[in-house]
Amino acid sequence: MWRQTSLLLLVLLLSANQCVNCQCVPGDTCKAPDCRCWDDPSIPGGLTAAETPQVVLISFEYTVNKGNVDLYTKLLKGVTNPNGCQATATFFVQEVNTDFSVVKTLYDEGHEIGMTSSDGIIPSDAAEWLATFQLMKTKITDVFVPEDQVVGSRAPELSVGGDDQFAAIEQVGLSYDSSCSSSEYAYRDNMLWPYTYDYIYRTPKCTIGRAPESAHKGKWQFLVANLRYNEQNCATLSACSPFIKSSQDAFDMLFESFSNHYEGSKSPFVLYIDPLWLSVDYQYEGTRQFVEFVRSGFGDTWFLTTQQSLAWIKEPVTSDKAIDFKSWGCS
Repeated sequence: MWRQTSLLLLVLLLSANQCVNCQCVPGDTCKAPDCRCWDDPSIPGGLTAAETPQVVLISFEYTVNKGNVDLYTKLLKGVTNPNGCQATATFFVQEVNTDFSVVKTLYDEGHEIGMTSSDGIIPSDAAEWLATFQLMKTKITDVFVPEDQVVGSRAPELSVGGDDQFAAIEQVGLSYDSSCSSSEYAYRDNMLWPYTYDYIYRTPKCTIGRAPESAHKGKWQFLVANLRYNEQNCATLSACSPFIKSSQDAFDMLFESFSNHYEGSKSPFVLYIDPLWLSVDYQYEGTRQFVEFVRSGFGDTWFLTTQQSLAWIKEPVTSDKAIDFKSWGCS
């Protein structure tokens, strides 16, 4: 009996030590700028919400070519940020049917180029994730997009590939992913800032696919908080499309989601838009109205790339100094 009790105490002590080693402690086991705990409630730099610029991250995925690029770019045409620079977006491109000369033009205009799988199909294992990301990095850099500017990924259908995907992210030299959608962390009082996978203890689960179960040092996740409209909960705009009947409906859904960020901790508003959403006239009109309204009515709000947002998270400045923040300047 004594021996069994001693063994049990030893197991408990070892478990406690392991838990200490796996816990993410801001400023202790996890230090800025290259590590951030998922449950850290503070704003980067210790800023208050009033001091923090609100960032909107519009992103597109899959095929980009001359036949559809105008559908994307007209959404931000003529829209400028508080520093006078053109509003920008992030394109997570695939190989199939993509015109990479158009991709280069988008990059030259200040947009960010990231990657999804080469064919828009979810890879089935680690080897497929690695092969598709290696191919995509080659395709993008072959048109003279600098390799050090290709740093982001998104899984097809927001279906996160867990450790298989993040092993590929590490091997290909990417910095972040923006695939993990969440219906849990999608409310004003619990919106999450982007976090790293240095520690994976109790990190958020993803609504689709699977989050990593092993640590991936310095690799960031830009969580996609679900949208809500009329008691519906949607990972993407198109998923809510059946409930949207007018441009006013589209505007209201977008503005409600924006307000949850703006009136909360000012965490980045990740907005994933696909061509099906924009191809419906009243949905495009409502989205454009949202962009114009936010930029005209909220002087501390910026439409940026994911990479620009990450640069601020690593080196935060107050909203009144953001106009001079180098990473947010014009290309």
